[in-house]
Amino acid sequence: MKQLLVVACIGSAFMFGGACVSSAQQGKESPDRFGSFEMRWQTSTPASVAARAQAVAEVMKGRRLPRRAMVVADTAHLSAARRMRINVPDAPELDIVYLPEYDELRIVDIELSAASAPSSEISQAEALKLAKKFFDELAARKIVDPQQFAWSNADVASTWIGGGSRQSKTIEKRRVEYRITLRRQLNGIEVANSGIRIGVHVSGRISAVRLGGVSVATQPSGISSRRVTVNEIMGRFEREVVPKGAKSKIAWSRVMYVMPETKRSALVGPLYVISYSLEFPSDDRNTVVSRRKTVGFSLVDVKAAPIDLTPEVRPPTIEKTRK
Repeated sequence: MKQLLVVACIGSAFMFGGACVSSAQQGKESPDRFGSFEMRWQTSTPASVAARAQAVAEVMKGRRLPRRAMVVADTAHLSAARRMRINVPDAPELDIVYLPEYDELRIVDIELSAASAPSSEISQAEALKLAKKFFDELAARKIVDPQQFAWSNADVASTWIGGGSRQSKTIEKRRVEYRITLRRQLNGIEVANSGIRIGVHVSGRISAVRLGGVSVATQPSGISSRRVTVNEIMGRFEREVVPKGAKSKIAWSRVMYVMPETKRSALVGPLYVISYSLEFPSDDRNTVVSRRKTVGFSLVDVKAAPIDLTPEVRPPTIEKTRK
């Protein structure tokens, strides 16, 4: 029997980039003065969620869908109370769920997600062009506000599948999807928990959408001055976060607003966020690499403890298929 291992480079803390991000900003400085904003996890009504799902589904399918979307009970999921399932009758191939806890809508084209052997593959530039066109159509329907996003900061990741027989040690790997992530910006600083992620299948069609997140007040509640430099933060990172005997491998670092998922509302200022993995030497002269971790440091208090922002792990999906 042959097994397929599907690996999606997705962060679960909404908009942190996955391990396959290819266009992250490295070591970006922040302004000397920046605002703190009131942020809140709001929950939309079932009627507004259904209307939003209907609009996104029509943009994905490229046509008007006469029958309206409806909210149905999610009896198949263990945590049904924490999610809402939406059915679009004229697009049954779209799997749509809404997470009230994070005001987040997730849509997946299950037919495209099963298409693991496309006859052709578009380039990353073509995928970005398709995603931008899709985004503009959502903006025309007022699903997203284009003023809140900067396409120059878009992160591009990929979903890959690998397959091989039990007897063979060789794993074949191929890309099946590009994932373009845009985070909301506040005066040029990204908000980790708010934005949109667009999946583009390598055949050239929109395969998934993930949008929503934390709500942000329109005006800052306070202005702070920067008191900690990036060099000071990196020194603390090496001293306080990296274990003795390990070596850090930084994937990206940047200034971001991060709303704590443990609070329903909070006054949030930016952090200096570092995404990294750890390398440990082993006894057999090989190197053991940890999974990707994320940590945030205060820009105003040099003594503030680092904050662990590492998303929860979503295990890979293994599907059995015939040879």
